[in-house]
Amino acid sequence: MTASPSLLFGAIADDLTGGTELASMLVARGIPTGCTVGLNAPIPSGNLAHVILLKTRVIAASDAVRQVLEAADRLVEAGARQIFFKYCATFDSTPAGNIGPCAEALLDRLGGGVTLFTPALCETGRTVYQGHMFGGAQLLGESPKRFDPLTPMTDSNLVRVLQAQSKGKGKVGLVPYLIVDAGAEAIRSAIREHCARGETLLVTDTIRERDLAAIAEATFDLPLMTGNSSVAAHLPQAWLAHGLVKEDDLVAASLPAVEGPAAVLAGSVADRTIEQLERFAENNPLLTIDLASAFAGADVMAEARAFAERHLPDTVIAIATTASQETVEALQQAHGRDAVAAKAEELLAGIAQILVRDLGVRRLVVAGGETAGSVVKALDIDRIAMGAYEGPGLSRAIAYLPGQPSPLALMLKSGKLGGPDIFADVLQDMTRPSTIAPAIDTWPPAKATTGKAS
Repeated sequence: MTASPSLLFGAIADDLTGGTELASMLVARGIPTGCTVGLNAPIPSGNLAHVILLKTRVIAASDAVRQVLEAADRLVEAGARQIFFKYCATFDSTPAGNIGPCAEALLDRLGGGVTLFTPALCETGRTVYQGHMFGGAQLLGESPKRFDPLTPMTDSNLVRVLQAQSKGKGKVGLVPYLIVDAGAEAIRSAIREHCARGETLLVTDTIRERDLAAIAEATFDLPLMTGNSSVAAHLPQAWLAHGLVKEDDLVAASLPAVEGPAAVLAGSVADRTIEQLERFAENNPLLTIDLASAFAGADVMAEARAFAERHLPDTVIAIATTASQETVEALQQAHGRDAVAAKAEELLAGIAQILVRDLGVRRLVVAGGETAGSVVKALDIDRIAMGAYEGPGLSRAIAYLPGQPSPLALMLKSGKLGGPDIFADVLQDMTRPSTIAPAIDTWPPAKATTGKAS
């Protein structure tokens, strides 16, 4: 392999599941990609791309902006020619942010005058048409996302959602499907026209994978781009086409086999996670933590430890705080939305410490973005070596823990993604080494068939 160019691409993710997915997509394309957690871990040299994983989706907008700007400054110092702000494929946010405020602050800091918003994940049916987001055939505001305990999405019109969040001088516009379908040059022309009208925050209609490729080609040289990981997965093709990357720079993705006790931790209340847990429990022990008992003072941590000690190391286990929509709403009414979320995260983070540090778990799947952030922080993980993206929800990794001689095989999974058997399948896959050649000409990868819209 020839000497790699300097850092080409720097991404800032607002949660860990989506950020590791982005890193794994770049790795699958053959792009040497670093991945660190938080603002203190050093950015290693020698990679073409780097992803900083933050936990800023639901914190105060001012705190999110501060962290995102600090991450951008660090990436620019490391040489990144483009910054990418990564958020969820369902545009998870609230009327106050944090997508709009963070994007505006980044645009002010980086210059360039305009950025695009491309949240679509076409391979799972999450698309945007006439500015409205769909999950399969359902409008976002009519889908299960309207019940999300932290970021309920009740308005399907992303132009309207983004405008409500945006407080700067720029207006929100739409790049409609007829323009996107016409290709990269038409998109670039539309960007110029919108800028002339003072519209500098542009939502893109996106229906098919080729639309993502066209948007990537049209925006690879913008100082700031925003969206879900799926549009960034097409940037390497633009880099190759424009000579920013050579085929000799591309590398195969490799992960070692990891043996040892295995567990699943699930904090997501998404219907898909509940389905996956039910399937897992058909053949494996599952403990569901009763949050109401936890609020009442029950020692649920001791219960979790006893459960794990009873089954590990010989049996794969799962521990979850998932509950029905009715139960979640009752808890929120009694204790407040933020308190319920914080309690679930606190419990699962503490259980992760018991499993990994005390009981020797070496294969771990975590379901739910906020849960993943709390677990990784509790385990003091500040860097992650990503494997190749193998489909929705399938982004395996290796983490090295302070004071631990052996690595932790890790997968941080969005609550809304993955097939019914993903937990058992991935934990088994972790016991086998994996080497995957770069996906240069075909995307998504052939194995990307396990996810569907939820």
